[in-house]
Amino acid sequence: MEDIVNNKIYRESLKPGDHIYAYRLLHTYSHHGIYIGGDRVIHYNRTREANKWNRAKPCSKCELDRNHLRGVVKSCVDCFLHGHNLRRFQYGVNVVRYLASWHGTCTTGRPDPPEVAIRRASDYFNKKDGHGFGDYDLFENNCEAFAVFCKTEKAVSSQAWAAVLLLKAGVKIGRDRLLHDVKVHHGQEKHDKLKQMIDSALTDISSLRELIANLQKDQAADSGEEVMGSPVHEI
Repeated sequence: MEDIVNNKIYRESLKPGDHIYAYRLLHTYSHHGIYIGGDRVIHYNRTREANKWNRAKPCSKCELDRNHLRGVVKSCVDCFLHGHNLRRFQYGVNVVRYLASWHGTCTTGRPDPPEVAIRRASDYFNKKDGHGFGDYDLFENNCEAFAVFCKTEKAVSSQAWAAVLLLKAGVKIGRDRLLHDVKVHHGQEKHDKLKQMIDSALTDISSLRELIANLQKDQAADSGEEVMGSPVHEI
């Protein structure tokens, strides 16, 4: 029986072609994949090698090697879930349901037939080294985008989009506080210059690193100090 609110399902109700997901790290994000039947899931992972100091033995059931999770992989359901609850992504939901749902759990889009989703997932898995879906990118090319693409041929990740919106909202709040402080203590000219820099960066997430670096340089120039140990590399 399915939990309509939380999308939880029992394994017995799994159907080939299902888009499934499981939460990680206290529900901070979810991992997505396509169930193809026979206790196997095709899912998309990082395209960089794992930490060589954190070695783990390959799974005895599906032989998945977590030390070399590169691109599109096939695993058993246990490896996919990694100890978390099984959930089914919902397609074709109405607007009210979508707005009331957590990001990364449903879409208003209509899915293609299950066999089409399985074929797309399998085609990417069979490509050399599993790199057919491109390099993994948290905001633009992640596991949810892969699963939704297999189901609809449209790559989109609502949890990534929500993260971008939250990031921009947080930056905007910080921007307004900073601009007010700069205007009070350094005048209108400094305020206007800084506002232009920030507003330009907010149109492109990739520009945020450059913005932070520029702000640090400006601060160093005003104080006559050299910028050391810039935190921009830790973002």
